[in-house]
Amino acid sequence: MDAIKHFFLNFWQFAKEADILWSILIPIISLVAIWLLTFIILKLIVKTERLRTVFMIHRALIISSLLVAMVLVAMVCYCWSKNIFAGTQLEFAFIISLILAFIVPIVSLILLRGYWEKTKVNEITQQPVSAVQAQNNIPFINKAFAKTKIWYFVPFIGFLFLMFAFNSGKNLISIVYDNSTSMNGNNAIGALTQTFGTLDNNNEIIFTTLNNRNFELATCKTNIGNIMAIKQSNKIKVGSCIPYNTPYEARQNFQSTISEAGGSPICEVTWKMWLFTKENNKENNEYKSKLLIIITDGDDLLVKEDLQRNKKFLFDDTEFAEYYTPDNTYIVDYSADGNGVVIEKFRNYGATIYPAVTSVDDFLSALDNALISFKKNIYLIVWTIVICILGTIIGLVITPKKITI
Repeated sequence: MDAIKHFFLNFWQFAKEADILWSILIPIISLVAIWLLTFIILKLIVKTERLRTVFMIHRALIISSLLVAMVLVAMVCYCWSKNIFAGTQLEFAFIISLILAFIVPIVSLILLRGYWEKTKVNEITQQPVSAVQAQNNIPFINKAFAKTKIWYFVPFIGFLFLMFAFNSGKNLISIVYDNSTSMNGNNAIGALTQTFGTLDNNNEIIFTTLNNRNFELATCKTNIGNIMAIKQSNKIKVGSCIPYNTPYEARQNFQSTISEAGGSPICEVTWKMWLFTKENNKENNEYKSKLLIIITDGDDLLVKEDLQRNKKFLFDDTEFAEYYTPDNTYIVDYSADGNGVVIEKFRNYGATIYPAVTSVDDFLSALDNALISFKKNIYLIVWTIVICILGTIIGLVITPKKITI
């Protein structure tokens, strides 16, 4: 039942978030393409004396509609595989276009079926000169009707473009999680668990926490310049960095890596995560996309005063800024006002700030927005499959009327 519920909820989500302009233009373009293809097919198709123009027009219309449906399916599958739909709100436009591409041939078949009457049959086949010829015309046009329906299987060729999903490349998602005592941990952990469950297996994750004990916290630097001068991750005693090859692995294990954390050495732990990434040769891997997400509810009290008077920040390191670019850095802000110095520094350098407030839904929304380019909605493919199957079944069950002459 949950799957059916999500199936229809996703359609509602596609409709609610749809780009209105493209939701009108793409269906219109599809219908125009069907109309143009119909004329082209009429010019190319081999005419036979036994089938009249009316039949040929309907056949061309059915073929052109199903060819357009195949192209739409291919575009949906390719764009979904490459995650091109992320943030575009074009899913609804393609769903409507695909529905129209199947409605046109269904209507055409129903109209064509209407000619299977004694008074109309001569409009789709040649005038018989004898009773024998009249009887032979019926099996002939029945066979032509059945052959036309074979084109209903053509749209399924478009699903071959799902093969691009097998070569979608690797992404790296680096998460710095503030697990200090002030964090509303249950909500954040619940949101992360759900989010990991929606990510594809081509996403590697580095999950970093502020884990520390009091004596380790005492070793933290209070100057951002001194932090950025550190060249080895093991020189930073606070924080732990755990790499996961898949989101599933992260979902199963990340909670067990979270322990106590005093203070909020966010900057130092973020720098440790960067050094850890370099040391594990992840900076040499050709990731398709790289994302840095910092989840925190407050300031880095250890370097707060230094940041207030010092213009230097993490992004001033060229290597760091080229690897984790500001436009691919997201701060999920759990604080009440969002005015912390660290958060303001990230904002000034171009990072995106998502307020999370208190509820799980807020956290999920913030994480979804940050990870939108990394997530693919499988229900788009499910809707495409359902439309193709239903359209094909409806088309195949339409049969000519029984007629005797």
